[in-house]
Amino acid sequence: MVAEKWQAVQAEAATQKEVQDAKDRDTAHHVFKLLTVPAESGGFGFKSMTHFVDSLLMRKGDPQVAANLTRFFRDHGDDLARKMDERSPGCMNEFISEKLSKTLAEEGKAIQAHLARDSKTSVTELLSTFSVEKLAGLLPTLAPSLWEILTTVTGADAEPVFATICAMLAVLRSQRSNNFQTVIGLFLLGSGAAKRQIEVLSHAGLSTSYGAILDHVETLSLEGIRKFKEVIKSCMCSIVWDNLNIAFNVEAQRFNSANHFDNGTTATLIPLHDPFTGGTVPHGTLPLDIKPPRTSTKSLESWTPEQAMISPEDAVKLEECSLWQLKKIALDVIAGLGHLKKSFRECPEVIKIALHKTEQYPLPAMHEDESSIDGTIRVYLTILKQLGVTNEEIRAHGLIFADGDLLTASLIDKIESARRNSPGEIEGLKMVIRRFGLFHAKMAGCRMVVNEHWNKTGAASGLWWENNRLLKRKNMTAGWKKQKSTRWKPSHELLEISLAGHIKDAFRIFCEQEDLDAWAEDATMEEFDDVAQKAFDQLFTTAAYDEVHEKAEEERDTIFENAILQNRDMLWYSVLVYAIKSGDIGRVILVLRMWMVMMRTPKTMPKYADAIFETLARLDSYDPKLKAYFLHNWLVNITGLWGRFKEVDLLQEHQNFWAKVIYNAKGVNRSWDWLSMITVCIFSLRDAMRTVEKAYKIPFYGEKHTIPNMDKEVDALAEALAADNIQVYIRNRAQNAHVDEARDLLFEGSKYVNSRTAFAKYSDDNRRATNMGTAGPIDSTIDANKEIESEDEDEEYEADEDDLAMDIDERESYEHRDMMMGQAEEFVSNMDL
Repeated sequence: MVAEKWQAVQAEAATQKEVQDAKDRDTAHHVFKLLTVPAESGGFGFKSMTHFVDSLLMRKGDPQVAANLTRFFRDHGDDLARKMDERSPGCMNEFISEKLSKTLAEEGKAIQAHLARDSKTSVTELLSTFSVEKLAGLLPTLAPSLWEILTTVTGADAEPVFATICAMLAVLRSQRSNNFQTVIGLFLLGSGAAKRQIEVLSHAGLSTSYGAILDHVETLSLEGIRKFKEVIKSCMCSIVWDNLNIAFNVEAQRFNSANHFDNGTTATLIPLHDPFTGGTVPHGTLPLDIKPPRTSTKSLESWTPEQAMISPEDAVKLEECSLWQLKKIALDVIAGLGHLKKSFRECPEVIKIALHKTEQYPLPAMHEDESSIDGTIRVYLTILKQLGVTNEEIRAHGLIFADGDLLTASLIDKIESARRNSPGEIEGLKMVIRRFGLFHAKMAGCRMVVNEHWNKTGAASGLWWENNRLLKRKNMTAGWKKQKSTRWKPSHELLEISLAGHIKDAFRIFCEQEDLDAWAEDATMEEFDDVAQKAFDQLFTTAAYDEVHEKAEEERDTIFENAILQNRDMLWYSVLVYAIKSGDIGRVILVLRMWMVMMRTPKTMPKYADAIFETLARLDSYDPKLKAYFLHNWLVNITGLWGRFKEVDLLQEHQNFWAKVIYNAKGVNRSWDWLSMITVCIFSLRDAMRTVEKAYKIPFYGEKHTIPNMDKEVDALAEALAADNIQVYIRNRAQNAHVDEARDLLFEGSKYVNSRTAFAKYSDDNRRATNMGTAGPIDSTIDANKEIESEDEDEEYEADEDDLAMDIDERESYEHRDMMMGQAEEFVSNMDL
């Protein structure tokens, strides 16, 4: 009943509305008719409706009416236009077309102006500031109508695509508005696009022409040269250089065209980081006279026994850092411990480099071989000539740290010795502070551990057993008696997996429960610390090894002893690797002090032992200010991100690799002039590739840039260690007879200090021998620890592509190696040099 009444009320209301609407319509129509009826006939006397509308919208007149009209059109203009179009479809087409054309033209001009650059904008600046994301974010403001049309027509929200379309329209309006096309062109160049492909995309408006790209590359090189000259004159810098050996193979042998090696040098300028202010270092901060003078041929005038070994205080610090590293790895590999990660603190700092971003400026490649004293002098003078500095400017600048591998450091030392009395700052190398490269030291330490614990004999334990038998990894050359150097990448990966497996098994042993995962899930931080301490004390320390090694012969367990030494040595390597990434140079030095002794063991790595010892001893003689700048610039961080510090010499290895890629391109213009030009801007080209790939979300195809998860390998290794009780002492273990006893490199190397030739090259010996005859039979073994420099079993290792691709900052770049090689072949053929 109520519903029926309500329906009746609604019906009556609708009827009344219809009646009222009809009255309103009739009234409006009556007024409309009166508009054009003559005044004398009772109308308003307008000649036409157009006359009425024009009069209504005339300026001036009644201000209140004008304001009301303006408000009406503002609030109801869209609705009015819509109703007009409904009454007479198409009546507004001409107006809309004219209005839209004018609007789009204005918006086109705005985009054109934005994508054009003035003569003061460098190509380097364009590459560093270019962003498709920023362009897409700005275009809705610069060209709202165009942007709305694109989104309406496509029904999508693809901002990079719309930004590309707008950039193509802008370059059609003016060839000078080619910022977008320039960056895309450099991307295509670096990505391996051929000349014909680039020309097609150029005519389509997506890229600049191939010839323009060549011009941009030359411009980039010139800008790079100007930039590093400005940098050296604005702040203190260091220089790193390295020898570049390129195999040149020809298709057909001729007298004037044969296979050979081209030898040259590449270098990089790096502004110093100020550990006190966090900025760059002003000229004169490290004056030349702060460097201890070279007064003899010896690089060290004297040394102390304390410098030959790690101090008790530093040994305690290293033990703390090693225990922390063990805990960190345990948290990473034992899944059940994940709930403890939030409360796990960072490693105690020793000497931490403040987080900062390092700039690098590649110098032109030089066709000068640095592998001799004369060659190093020419390289050194060429670098200073490239920088455009004089003796007076060097004096104002102050000291320059020179980084490189062992060869570079050794040659600089020889030149310093030979020219120590030269008065000139440049000629006498008065401003050079040499540093050996930590990347090469890291690789050497890794290979030392693998070589010592390879233990192929019997294959009942050791790294050979783990690598070949358990993990089924590709066999690799290792051990001290091998003919070729042990490769670093597989060695590094093997140590990572092995150490993680040994730590996981150690926690199984000392948690004293059958199910490690169940214990881990319920473990408190106190329980975790307790198990970690027990595992560390009994399986990862020299003291643990000594305790079992000193047992009676029939009580010893060689496999268990070897496992402890392997654990200790692997853990120290891991400490150094993580310390480098986190920028704690103090932690790095703690491990170097151990390696300095271990590498003294006969037939291992005495050259690196010398380099570490001499460097650390020289540091002790430096003014505290010089020492601080030395240490806080021994690592660099090109990203400015946490955990991304790296070694200075690793930067140069990357440049060498890409220089080889470019130079090995086949083309009529391949030359050192060409290489000198391209090496200055190779990283700018690479950055252009990264910018475009990021903007368009281009995935990296292939597997080189990824590191497969190693959990399965760690679990398999831990299970095998548990099954064979490798990390448990077993009296008179049957397999001991089939295993070689590993050397305690720390103990064996420490014997060197007591030998009569210890550090002879760093000591002044004023004694004169007197023949006193013999008191008895001569014991030929009286000096079992004689210096064995001539018997160095491990030559300088040259990092390969796989080694360099492990750098997280560069991993993606090595994915493009083949593309860049192909492009370089095309590129050099079209250069006009």
